[in-house]
Amino acid sequence: MNLTQLYILDAVASSESLLQAAVKLHKTQPALSMALKKLEQECGFTIVDRSQYRLQFTEAGRRFYQQAQQLLHQSAQLKSLAQHLSRGAEASLRLAFDEAVDLQPYMAAIRQAQQQFPHTELLLSCDYRLQALEKLKNQQADLAISPWYPVFISLGDFEAVAIGSFDILCVATPEFLKQLGGPLTHQAQLAELPQLVANSEALNFDSGKLLPLQSARRVKVNNSLCMKQALLAHLGWGMVARHQVADELASGALVQLKPVEFPKFIQGEVHLVRHKDQLLGPVAKSIWQQLTAS
Repeated sequence: MNLTQLYILDAVASSESLLQAAVKLHKTQPALSMALKKLEQECGFTIVDRSQYRLQFTEAGRRFYQQAQQLLHQSAQLKSLAQHLSRGAEASLRLAFDEAVDLQPYMAAIRQAQQQFPHTELLLSCDYRLQALEKLKNQQADLAISPWYPVFISLGDFEAVAIGSFDILCVATPEFLKQLGGPLTHQAQLAELPQLVANSEALNFDSGKLLPLQSARRVKVNNSLCMKQALLAHLGWGMVARHQVADELASGALVQLKPVEFPKFIQGEVHLVRHKDQLLGPVAKSIWQQLTAS
C-alpha cells in the first residue's frame, strides 16, 4: 500500500465513475481499475461496490477511506512544511517578552507573521526584569521586546529599535500604608517600610538601580504575579508597570504613591531587540519590519 493508491481512492470517492476518476488523475480507465483491484487484494476486502451504476464504497471501504483521508491530509501538510523549510523559513521562532511590557499592541504583528508562515512554530516566553534580554544575549531567543535604557548598550551585542513606551508606578495597598500613622508626604517615609523588589540578576545588572528609591527592608520576588500577590497581601510597597495593576488601581485595592520629590511615574522606552550575531530568518524579519515600520 502506498500514497499513490490512496490518492486514487480519493479520486474515486469524489467521482461518479471510474472513467471520471481516471480523467481527474490523467490515467486510463483500465490502469485505474487495475490499481484499485490491486489495493483491494492487498487489503483483503472489497473497497468499491461495482454492482451499481455509480461507484459506491462498501461498509468496509467507507471506514478504510475515512482513515486514508487522515493520511492524505498529513501528507499534504508534510509537503507544505517541506516547501516552507526549503524557502529558508525558520522551523521555530523564539520570542522573549519582558513582563513590564504590555504586549497587546504588538500581538497583531506576530499574528500576521503566523498567518504568513503557518508552519513556523512560535515559542513565546514572558520573562521578569531583563531576563528577556539575558536570553537574547545568550542566543536563547531570536527577538526580545523589553524595556530599554541607554546603559544596556554596554551589556550585550544588541541592536534595538524603539517601538513604544511603558510606565512604572509606585504602589501599595491602603492597609499597608496605615502603619505610617498618617499621610505619606515624603519619600523618606517609604525608605523605612518593606519594599518589594525583583530577585533577578539578568545581565549581571541590578535593575533596582534604575529606581529612584531603595528601602533597607526588602522582600524579593521572582515574577510579576508574585509581586502583585505580595502587594495585595500588604507585604510591602513596590514599583510595577501600569498595565499590570490597572484593575487594582481602578478598584482601590492598590493606590499610587506620590510623595514629595518622588516622580509620579517613571516612563521608559520599549524596544524590539535582536542579537547582532544572529541572522534573522523570514519570519523574524517579518515581525521586525512590521513593528519598526511606524
